[in-house]
This record gives sequence, C-alpha cells and structure tokens, in this order.
Amino acid sequence: MFDGVKGMPAKICLGLSALIMLVYAMNFILFAECYTTNGAEATFAAAQSGLVSEGTWTAGKSCTAIMSSGADLNHEGFGRGAETLQLMGALMLGLAMSNLLILNEGAKGKWSLMIPILAGLVTMSIVMIMGRDELPDGNNSPLIATIFVTAVYAGAYFFLKEEGVDDGLTFEVKGIQVKDKVTTGMFVVPVIIGVVFSINNLLFGDGYAGKDSTTFLPVPTQYFDTEHHAATPLQIQILGSLFVPYTLFAVNILRTGPKGKWPLGHISMFGIGFFALTTIMILLFNDAARWNAPEDVNSQLVQNVIISSIVWIC
Repeated sequence: MFDGVKGMPAKICLGLSALIMLVYAMNFILFAECYTTNGAEATFAAAQSGLVSEGTWTAGKSCTAIMSSGADLNHEGFGRGAETLQLMGALMLGLAMSNLLILNEGAKGKWSLMIPILAGLVTMSIVMIMGRDELPDGNNSPLIATIFVTAVYAGAYFFLKEEGVDDGLTFEVKGIQVKDKVTTGMFVVPVIIGVVFSINNLLFGDGYAGKDSTTFLPVPTQYFDTEHHAATPLQIQILGSLFVPYTLFAVNILRTGPKGKWPLGHISMFGIGFFALTTIMILLFNDAARWNAPEDVNSQLVQNVIISSIVWIC
C-alpha cells in the first residue's frame, strides 16, 4: 500500500501535504462551528438596530475541535461561516484523496491531477496573503499552512518528474477531444459553472459575502451586517480557490480526451459528490433560529444544492 511512488522525498512531500489537508478537512467538516467560536460554545445577543457590529458575543464552556480560529469575541470573523468551512472541508478532502491515489497508483501521467491542484493551492496562497488582515491577530497558522502545503506540493511535483509525472503533458490546443456530444455537454456544464463561481468568489468576495454592493452573482444585499453567522469575504475567496482544481480537471478531459483520465473522474466524483452531500445536509439540518432572515438563507442553500447536484451528476 502506498508503494506506487518510489522516491522518498516525493513520498514525504505528498504525505505531508495530504496529512495537513486531511486535518483541516476533518476539522472543518466535523467541528466548523467550534472552530469559528475559538473553541467555546458562544451565544450572540443582537442589538436593537439589528446590526451585527452592535451586538455582543458571550463565550460559554469549551467545545470540541481539532484546532480553533484564534478569534476573540470582538473580532469581525468570530462565529462566522461554519457552513462555508464545511464546504471547504469537503473539497479539501477530495484533494487529499488525490495525494493518496498518487502514492498508491504511482505518479506516471498524473500531471493532469497535480497541475490543477497546484494552481488551486497557489491561488489559495495568494488569497490568504492578500486577505491576511482578516485573520485573527496572532493566528497566522492557516496562512503558514497554506503556503507550506503549496511549497511541499510543488516539491512533490518536482521530485516526481523522475517517475514520469509529465508523461503525456501537452499544452497544445486541438479543440475538444471528447467525441460524444452528450458527454461533451456534461463536461461543459460544470466547466461553465466552475468558471462563473470561481470568478464570483475570488474577485467579488466582499460583494458575495454581503459586505458591499459590488457583486457578480445576485445575493441578498448587506446580510453581512445583519447575519452574525454569515461567511467572511476571505472564507468566500478560499472556497473559490478550491473550485479551481475541479474546474481544471474537466477542462483537461475536454482538451486532451478521456483516455487514461480515470483519476480525474474518481477524484472529481468524490470531492464534488461530498460537496453536494454537504450542501444537502446543511439545508436539511439548517436551524432557522441562527438567522434573522431564514427565508433568504434557505433560498441560497437550495440554490447551492441544485447547482452542486447538477455538477456532480454531470
């Protein structure tokens, strides 16, 4: 098991990056709420104005989490974005599985997996660096972990060149190489959705989080100031960076053909499938009492379920 990669440096790099992604994925999937409230059960007392900035958080007894955000009660990100973190964890889990697949099956021809994932990690590193002011004071662990995983993953790709990771690599554009028109359409749909949501989350994070009026896709306006559990712009942007690899997986299949691309299909089905399942679970177990405008939140959740299910089916 895990003897597909022969070189020890590459094994260490893949193993380390997989381990860190798995830890963060499990923490976000299982303990997102506790992560956002810095390891304590917390209650929010709303102000008469309804503005989150004028309300107060009160910390109670400790709760279970692998790691916590480090945000204090007065930090803007305290208690925010548990649902978004769970979605991030689902996509991270898929990327971590790709490392285990390479370790087990070998690196030959796996550029089609590694280059898109590296593109996503680089994007996430840039997002984290540019948005580091949103991180709680004194807790740069997510930023350090992101940069470290990106560097280690790039190192793994470099070491795996000796084991044929670049076999079949081409940047030549020959048009769509999937012959069946129905199959082509089923790949084009998730590509379009992935591109749209990547642009939306990465470039219009503030607007999509309801923090300003500049938006790409329509959202309930100004809900950042009225919903104390709403995601932060940085969380929205990080989620957008995680869309990048899965979008590029589909682009790779369209561009170079499906032959030998079963790893892309398996990782996409796992990551996007778990993402879709997570959106469904969030919708089914959504507590209306968490929100000031539960109808708006539910409509957003229903939209997420429909779109993610379409992408998964395709």
